[in-house]
Amino acid sequence: MSFTINSTKEYHLNRLNSLGWELTICNALYPENTPIRRVLTCNDSYGHLLYDYLRKLLPMERIRKAIEIGGGYGYLMKDFLDRNSSLIPCMLDISPFLLQKQKETLEGLHVNYLEKDFLDMDSVFLEDFELAILNENLGDFPTLVNLSDKELQTLSQANNEQILKGSHFLEKYGLNQPVSGTFNMNIGAIEALEKLCKAGIAYIFLSEHSCEAEVPEHLRSLIHLTSTGNPEKISLMGHDEYSLRFSDLELVAHAFGYNCRRGSFTDIVKFDMTEELKIVLASRGRYKDEDEIICHFIEDLYKYEYLILVR
Repeated sequence: MSFTINSTKEYHLNRLNSLGWELTICNALYPENTPIRRVLTCNDSYGHLLYDYLRKLLPMERIRKAIEIGGGYGYLMKDFLDRNSSLIPCMLDISPFLLQKQKETLEGLHVNYLEKDFLDMDSVFLEDFELAILNENLGDFPTLVNLSDKELQTLSQANNEQILKGSHFLEKYGLNQPVSGTFNMNIGAIEALEKLCKAGIAYIFLSEHSCEAEVPEHLRSLIHLTSTGNPEKISLMGHDEYSLRFSDLELVAHAFGYNCRRGSFTDIVKFDMTEELKIVLASRGRYKDEDEIICHFIEDLYKYEYLILVR
């Protein structure tokens, strides 16, 4: 068989010692002096912008128990607590390095910490939480890579646990299958969402690079984005991640009775398309380092999608 299983578990457990190689939207916006903030309509951090967006849609002021799975450096939760000091969050992470960073960032705040692989957890543990967050990290979860039509037809006969999961998800949720060629499948992300839904968590926020992302037609001459609809490899220092097929996650959420709101990060992080920014985007940022950073950032705002699930 030609397929492989991409997993970042060993990397996160034993080798991760910096997030500097994968500049997330959250990390990019955290420094107050970053040149990126000058193109925003609201000069603020990602965590503040996300919280302000969510409270337009969810009863954020009434939520008390929240869990963030894979919390990075803890910047998002620090901003959430700044907005709502009544929150009692649990930071769950597989990485001992990142969990320590979260403790440093959130020092002095009422936060619980748990070092564990989320996919190994029982859904019963999650039942007390009202809000779950997986921000910019679902691509780290296991992905089946290069499945062929022939292999797809015999998945249910395989004795590999991950392959059997893939077969189960395809059948249970009616996920779209390719007509021909090979494809990749975000089985870890699907399993993670299934676990959250089984726990009955009222509100769920998910985000990641999307393989189905689109740029509005009127901006396509300035912002270049190609989406294949097939989860794509993102090569990073020491490991590979995969973009997400959000249409699969929507099917899972609907199967559990959740309503979904889906969009790009431009709903959350808004920018002003000034004449100056148009020039920067048209030049592809080739004239100044900070212009190049801004170009990559604006493209990422469209590459990232989110789902808000409400039960």
